[in-house]
Amino acid sequence: MPVVLPIEAIALDAFRRRHRGDSFWCGLLLGGCGARLADKLYIDRQCHFQHYPAGQHGGEAVCRRRGVGESSADHLYVKGALASSLASHGRAARFSYPDPIGSVLDVALAGGRQFRVHLDGAVQPSWHDGIPILGEGVALEPGTLSRCQYVYRVRLQSEGTQRRVWIGTESLARPTQWVPLAECGWTADGLVTEAAQRIRSQPDAASPPRARPLPEAVTRLIRGLESAQRSGTVEHVRRLCESSDAFLHKILEPHTRAQAQQALAEARTWLDAHMGYQQGVFADLQQALDDKRAWDVREHYNRATALTRRGASDAERQVLHNARVFLQEKNHQPAPDTEARRREALRRVGRQPRSGAALRRPVTRLERARSQEQAAMARVQRLVSDLEQTHMSSRRREAKLRELQEAVSDADGALTGTLLRRIRRLREEARAADKPAPSPPARPAAAALPEETLVSAAAAVRGALKRAARAQQTLTWAALEEQLGSALPAMTELERQRLVALVDAASKREEPLLSSILAAGDPAMAEAYRLSANLLGGDLPADDREVLRDVIDADVRQTHTFWRHR
Repeated sequence: MPVVLPIEAIALDAFRRRHRGDSFWCGLLLGGCGARLADKLYIDRQCHFQHYPAGQHGGEAVCRRRGVGESSADHLYVKGALASSLASHGRAARFSYPDPIGSVLDVALAGGRQFRVHLDGAVQPSWHDGIPILGEGVALEPGTLSRCQYVYRVRLQSEGTQRRVWIGTESLARPTQWVPLAECGWTADGLVTEAAQRIRSQPDAASPPRARPLPEAVTRLIRGLESAQRSGTVEHVRRLCESSDAFLHKILEPHTRAQAQQALAEARTWLDAHMGYQQGVFADLQQALDDKRAWDVREHYNRATALTRRGASDAERQVLHNARVFLQEKNHQPAPDTEARRREALRRVGRQPRSGAALRRPVTRLERARSQEQAAMARVQRLVSDLEQTHMSSRRREAKLRELQEAVSDADGALTGTLLRRIRRLREEARAADKPAPSPPARPAAAALPEETLVSAAAAVRGALKRAARAQQTLTWAALEEQLGSALPAMTELERQRLVALVDAASKREEPLLSSILAAGDPAMAEAYRLSANLLGGDLPADDREVLRDVIDADVRQTHTFWRHR
């Protein structure tokens, strides 16, 4: 049974009383290691499950489970809801979980009927082995709703620490109609909803005509348009639309032509809206450049870079180039302090900052000392929070650690025990990072890895990066070596750069660069990311690490969004 641990300490106390006689395990059906878990109570952060140290209760010290959110157990929630629904109608079924675990659920009814629930698009749905139930985000093959009267969908909705299962009925005639699974019925043919019964009861003349499968070329066009729209690549959609006119003239069958024209019309509608948004972003960036507002330039530059990762017009590339040059010039200047920015904002709206010296009584020495101590305390808390982030260059981390040391001295005895422990942990991590890593066994210069070995390793790395992206995580090169073992042999720096380029070269045009997952987790891989992006048409400078870090962060967010439900 899937269990979600409450994240608040007070709720965890009630959870412990309720489950006093239960034990919790890292379930194999969740992609876990099968070891026993302990619940960990925290006051200053979220409570969570954790593994026992190696050797205790048969536990393992390392677990490679990718997903830890409540949605990672959706296949178990769906199985439980289906079993309860069938039991309420006096029926039973056998359930199984084919690979990849968590993507599909096979259901074999007692009468011999069977079907498969697809929670994501990892496995292609089959319409020959029983009617499937598709996840809300699983794309339909073009023409499916022309051949079938309706299609069942499934989605899960969180209610407290539980997940409620809903079934949707999708058809050409009307939008998807959702009802709780508990309100659905069962017949000899399987699951049935009221919406499906209404569609079945319509006269045959009212049902959509059955059509032959679309030609492969038209299917590729429609899939390409849909995929480019999902990834938000304006330039790609525009090029597909512009190059499709000659293709349409070759289509003679009326139904096939209508399907292609409908897909193109929807793509052009999407393009009009998104081109307007993208033009607005670049207009804001150009205005910020004209006004020389560095903070706004950086913000708009990050958005513009993410929007044009897979292609930009000549004018957009020029604006991006101008923004990079401007930011390079400004990087050495200190950021304006908060008070200066407030005064500038007041000046713009025609007000003068009010002097408070005449409105306040003289400040005593004790009050001044207490105020300085509180300010130092707030500064320590901010720096500790910043340093606990994972995406930070080594140079920036060193500067913040030096600043933290000064702030700790100023705060004196105001620091709490919890904060002191966090500071001590950060210092220990910094000392461990400063220790030289053991050098891998040297490989003779003549023994360069063959191309087929790099290609094979790139395929393994690409799979690992996909899993990390679906789990909304990043990876380091050391973690990849531990995870892939012999599939990732020892490499020189040039071979690693070549491997990263192979990983990205295998991406489809609408996909963000998977190497950003590696560059975000391991700053040493940022240069390999930059070279790979430039090979695919990027224009990232070699002499500005801060701009490169901003681009990597923007690409990681886009990569996480793209692969979240794939």
